Amino acid sequence: MLVGCVALALVGSLVSMQPYGTPLNWFTRGAALLGYLAIFLSIISSSTMRQLVRFFGRPFVRVHHILSVTGLILITLHPLGVAWSSASLRVFLPRFGSWLAFLQWGGPPAWYLIHIGSLAAVRRQSISRNWRTVHLLNYAAFLLGTIHATLIGTDFQSTVAKAVAVALAIVVVALFIQKRFRGRKR
Repeated sequence: MLVGCVALALVGSLVSMQPYGTPLNWFTRGAALLGYLAIFLSIISSSTMRQLVRFFGRPFVRVHHILSVTGLILITLHPLGVAWSSASLRVFLPRFGSWLAFLQWGGPPAWYLIHIGSLAAVRRQSISRNWRTVHLLNYAAFLLGTIHATLIGTDFQSTVAKAVAVALAIVVVALFIQKRFRGRKR
C-alpha cells in the first residue's frame, strides 16, 4: 500500500512537471509510468521470494501476480490511450525502417513480448518445463520498454529520469544474469 502511494505521488509529480496535453494524454503517460514501475517490481519480486513471504506474510506468487497483472493492464492502457488520441491502431505495429526507429518505437514489440511471456506463465501446465524459457521474454520486453521510454517518452526526457530508467534496466539485467547463473548451477 505504501509503495503504491509513493508510486502514485511520484508519477503524479512527473506528469504535473510537464502538464501540457489533454487529460487523456496525462492518463496515458501515467499508465505508462505506473505500468513500467509495476513490471519492474514484478521482476524484482521473482528474485526475492523468501523475503517477500516474510515481509508480506503472503505467498510469493500472489504478490508477484498482483504486480504482474497490474503492470500488464497499465501498459495496455498506454497504447490504447495513444491509439485513441491519434485515432489510429498503427501504434500497435512495430517499425522496422531502421534500428533507431525500431528502438524509439520499441513499445509495440515490448508489449507483444511481455504478453507472450505472461501467457506462457498462465499456460505453464500445457507448455510444461519450457514455460520458464518463454517467460524470460519479460526481461527483453522490459529493456525494450526502457529504451522506448528514454528515447521518446515525454516524462523520461530529463537527465534524472533517464538515469533512473538506466539504473532500473541495469538491475533487471543483473537479476537476469543471476537467475540464469543460478539455473545452470542446479
